[in-house]
Amino acid sequence: ILSLISFFIPKNLKINITIVGISILFAFYLIEGFLTIKPKNDRIAIYNNITGKDFDKRTKWQFYQDLKKEDPNVVVSLPGILLSDDNSIYFSLSGLSNRKTIFCNENGYYSIYNSDRYGFNNPDKEWDKDKIEYLLIGDSFAHGACVNEPNTISGNLRKLNKNINGVLNLGMSGNGPLIELATLREYFLNGKVKNILWIYIERNDLFDIKEELRNEVLLNYLKDKNFSQNLMSKNSQMQKILFEKLEKQIEREGTVGFNKFIKLFLTRNKIILPLMSKVFKSQSVIPADPEELRNILKLANEFTNKNNSKLYFIYLPRYERYIQKSNNDNLFNYKKIIKIVNSLNIPLIDIHEDAFKKHSDPLSLFPFRKGGHYNEKGYELVAKTIFKTISELEK
Repeated sequence: ILSLISFFIPKNLKINITIVGISILFAFYLIEGFLTIKPKNDRIAIYNNITGKDFDKRTKWQFYQDLKKEDPNVVVSLPGILLSDDNSIYFSLSGLSNRKTIFCNENGYYSIYNSDRYGFNNPDKEWDKDKIEYLLIGDSFAHGACVNEPNTISGNLRKLNKNINGVLNLGMSGNGPLIELATLREYFLNGKVKNILWIYIERNDLFDIKEELRNEVLLNYLKDKNFSQNLMSKNSQMQKILFEKLEKQIEREGTVGFNKFIKLFLTRNKIILPLMSKVFKSQSVIPADPEELRNILKLANEFTNKNNSKLYFIYLPRYERYIQKSNNDNLFNYKKIIKIVNSLNIPLIDIHEDAFKKHSDPLSLFPFRKGGHYNEKGYELVAKTIFKTISELEK
């Protein structure tokens, strides 16, 4: 169409349009290059100054290739995804099992953990404990993003009391509340679990719900209290399908970074789309109604009570709350979420109110005072607050 139109445009105008177009495109790629390099350079300089060590600048793909030379069985962490075999469609809720698993790098090093028999971030022996003191449900913050296993929330809970019963972490990166409900139902150990820690991260989870409600497999957990994919009994079958999925992903990874740059991934997601959403108020960037969370929590609480366990709602704050120095109760629907939890009579542990807000420097709990997940100190403070609060409530 553009070629046809060009026949009717004067030559000088065509030249001017071409120059403007190339200039705009060049400017966009300059911005993309800046967004790609600048954040990493900030973290590299800070990390080198603090530790005297070199920041690991490899991409996850490069790190995987290097580590695979030492351990052929190494894998990368996979989020929950739709899988299919010849007869059925499943939604996986865990990663590859019994593997050295590469996670992420926000603190200068790639976090690695040995996955358990079902693909979660636990020492495998936790599944054999007679009692589970804490069972964690959540997304990447529960999963333990970008720190090694002993420094995750679950790892710190184990360190706080060495005589404690088992601590089982079922958190997975990319999870939202509906996936977490599904995980609770699929991997719950009947008669063993004392406390369930529902890890909620502000803002993320309401956006996740909106996407999850479009998934037919996940919707079954809302519609039918007895629905199950029987993932524990089908673990071997699921692992085979997951590994095939990983191999296909690895084939694509070699060009992923370049493709993202060509497609202006960072420029679109950090500048263009936010501007468009403000102008057009796009529904795609509006989170789910908090009442959708109520429905999911109600089912989780009923399931928990039915199995003689205790559900705790752990509210985790994001970096944006502290960089903006905002204690606004309306930020990320904070007040509405707290009200919903209280109305369901679910005990609340508010990490913002009980820990981070009281901290003299909450930004120090994030990697290099930048956005992302928590650093080792942040996860430790979360675990200590949970442990202390529940211990006091149980007296």
